[in-house]
Amino acid sequence: MNKNEIYETAKNMAVEQVLNMYCSKDDPNRPALKQLLENLLDYFMLSERSVYLAKNENDKGNGFYDRKLATPVGSLEISVPRTRTGNFRPSILPDRYKRVDSSYTDLLMSLVVNGYSESSLVQTLKALNLPYSENEILKIKEDLKNELQLFKQRELPTSAFALIIDGYHCEVKDNSKVKQATCYVVLGIDLEGKKDIFGIYTFFGKENKADWMKVFDDLITRGLKEVLIVISDDFPGIIDAVKLAYPLADHQLCFVHLQRNVRKHMTKEDASAFNKSLDRLKISSSDFDEAVLKFKELCDGYLSKYPRFIKAISEKAEFYLAHMKYPEELRKHIYTTNAVESVNSMIEKIRVNSGGYFQSVEVLEINIYLQRENLRRTKWKNGVPSIRKCINNITQLYNLRYKLETQNS
Repeated sequence: MNKNEIYETAKNMAVEQVLNMYCSKDDPNRPALKQLLENLLDYFMLSERSVYLAKNENDKGNGFYDRKLATPVGSLEISVPRTRTGNFRPSILPDRYKRVDSSYTDLLMSLVVNGYSESSLVQTLKALNLPYSENEILKIKEDLKNELQLFKQRELPTSAFALIIDGYHCEVKDNSKVKQATCYVVLGIDLEGKKDIFGIYTFFGKENKADWMKVFDDLITRGLKEVLIVISDDFPGIIDAVKLAYPLADHQLCFVHLQRNVRKHMTKEDASAFNKSLDRLKISSSDFDEAVLKFKELCDGYLSKYPRFIKAISEKAEFYLAHMKYPEELRKHIYTTNAVESVNSMIEKIRVNSGGYFQSVEVLEINIYLQRENLRRTKWKNGVPSIRKCINNITQLYNLRYKLETQNS
């Protein structure tokens, strides 16, 4: 093995070691960790330039230049802000030819994990030997807070193809106490197939219908008034809440959660047979009505053995199979809440690495906001191809649902 091969092997081992601190080898969020750090650096450098320009009124911002920063978690692709004079250089950026080791990556991760709490931020920046006064640190922190508030208050589109909603349960520090909290995350897919997080809302206490109504009220207030389908878990009261907020929308209860509940309430043998029948039902049914009929027939076969559970799911057949009303190409995107749960999974990694709880509601929501920014720059940038192919179908369904309703009313 020559020197270059030895170097590459050692470098790859270092990358694996650092990544394994935050994600397992099989974790699909490993690429997202690099994107999270890229986005964090971009925001931080932009805030640094704001601090610099406040001190140097004769200088002005002058766009950005791209740079690759080699770190133990891979090459970070960042956009470095410039000024007209060229006298500004972000202090958080290592020297161009300086080797970046795992300590630098750990410090960046500490910014994410600490969530910009003032004392933790000061400590981290001091460790990086960055020349900021406490007022300047506060300015950088406020910039990030303002970005979050603008995101939470922004106007939403009038209509959407789908809302995929979920309650993320965690512990959050409130003053001196760590309390149970629920963060209500709303992932939207617009009529052109693009995904975005439409809202994040954190309330202390367990998930409940009243807080979901507050979430829907805010979405409607910010402009979102017409939705084709809402996808959620089967939380008590959620069916009524969705019906009140969006009376013309279809409501899909997560099919994956249904199959999990089957395994929970039936014997292993029965659960396996029932879930295989559910999978076949989805494939073999030609439309919604046929699927509902087959679902109820399947339930009848198990009613005597599991009366309470079977009765409960049979009564909700139309909600578990609402996705069958849509073209086959769209069904895989709207039968489960997995899309929004995958967003929450990266935040869960940060919670675990930050000691099991978030330092504040602000910390929690900033981390979700950063994750949203990463996804918008990467996976969500151009929309979902299979959904975009069905734009005409979606438009027709939307017009039939809402335009005709308006004409008839």
